[in-house]
Amino acid sequence: MAEEIPHPHDSMVHAVLSDLAEATSFLQRYLPEELSQALHWSTLRLHEGSFVDEDLHRSETDFLYQVAYLGSSTSLWLYILLEHQSSPDRWMRFRLLKYCCRIWDVNLQERPAPRELRPIVPLVFYQGERSWSYAREFADLFAESVRDWPWVPHFSHELIDQSGLAPHEVQGDLKTQLMQLLLLAAYHPNVAWMGQVVELLVSLSSIPPSGGVNYMRVFVRYILSTQELEAAQTFRDVLRQHAPELGDEVMTYAQELLEKGRLEERVRVIESLLREGLDWAAIERVMGVNETQFQALKQQVEGMSE
Repeated sequence: MAEEIPHPHDSMVHAVLSDLAEATSFLQRYLPEELSQALHWSTLRLHEGSFVDEDLHRSETDFLYQVAYLGSSTSLWLYILLEHQSSPDRWMRFRLLKYCCRIWDVNLQERPAPRELRPIVPLVFYQGERSWSYAREFADLFAESVRDWPWVPHFSHELIDQSGLAPHEVQGDLKTQLMQLLLLAAYHPNVAWMGQVVELLVSLSSIPPSGGVNYMRVFVRYILSTQELEAAQTFRDVLRQHAPELGDEVMTYAQELLEKGRLEERVRVIESLLREGLDWAAIERVMGVNETQFQALKQQVEGMSE
């Protein structure tokens, strides 16, 4: 996959699942029906921050939502962990338990101090190249002879394994469908995704922007970040056939991304020279940029960010 834009999965998924309507659409379809029907969905709230190990931020993205339980004053947490890995990980369950403990630490710091821990429903979302092959029960990480011991923790997680999903089977609202399709396309380049994505993007283009997020750019950026050049060009041609104005928009945005990448590289080089101790006179001779122009260049790059 292309690496021009850091963390492309993270950027797109956060843009979609930070939208509470889209998150509700996604969760209602993939949580067990009995649980989904017992939740007061209008109370769903997103908790800011991540509980993932710092060195795993490139391969995992997480979301924590709080939602009320119908008919009671009880609320619970819904914790989504997206595994951006090409193959299943046996030890994911161990990491998931660590993350849940970090969430309970947050719970205990609330004011007024709680008398009980809030339940967590962990949900793993996986779209790798191979189907998920490991059990969901934590105790299965121990030898079979000790799994029933009272000292062995027992908990399990829900699983969304879309590694073998066909594009027409994707469910959810408009942006949630696009998110899932583009993740599938990133991990399974042979999947026929373009026609369905074009149809959804055409529908998206007719909806006024909301929440200050340009979702058209979010999705186009992800495509350009994760698909090889030939596939991205084919997508542009397919888009032009069905919606010429959107095809032109893709080309314009692709050019903007290339220009932004070029300018960011200049900024990185100059910052590296500064760290090496070069003065501005030497930098200007090498890069043709003085200190004032460098500050303007940084502002230009920041202005090109979404």
